[in-house]
Amino acid sequence: MKKKLKSSAGFSLVEMLCAVAVLMLLCVMLNSGLSAAMKTYYDLTAEAETQLLLNSLTNAIAGELRYAHEVSGDSDPAYNGGCRLTLEDGKVYAGGKELLPKEKSGTGRGGAYKNGDYQVDEMNIVYDEVSACFTVNLKVSWKGSGISAQTPEDGVVIRCLNPPKKEGTP
Repeated sequence: MKKKLKSSAGFSLVEMLCAVAVLMLLCVMLNSGLSAAMKTYYDLTAEAETQLLLNSLTNAIAGELRYAHEVSGDSDPAYNGGCRLTLEDGKVYAGGKELLPKEKSGTGRGGAYKNGDYQVDEMNIVYDEVSACFTVNLKVSWKGSGISAQTPEDGVVIRCLNPPKKEGTP
């Protein structure tokens, strides 16, 4: 019986405390690594979504302006009998109607602007009568961060397929 009580099988209190301390240290390291990975993931996702919004807006604006007729004015041109592309509250409107679709009810995704998380900061449209082309410059950003996307410095050139008729042509 005395032999069983004096047996040294098992762990001492000091060994257990050291094991717990090492385990806690590993957990802290794992947590900080996961936090950094999650932040990187969210930043990359936001960057990709700003690029996607910029691309979608550029395509929507191109579709609107490509078939424009009765274009007048060089900067901030009017078309189709007085319609204009305008920027209000970080969203682009064509003739008073929002250019990109809103959320369909029940999807929970927030539409193109993700419930206002993304916005258009700058929009500049210039029309060149000689070449019958529009030049569009856009800048899109994710609110509350430094993440943004913009068109090239020279802008995106959109050719108008319904240029105004020049005098003397049928």
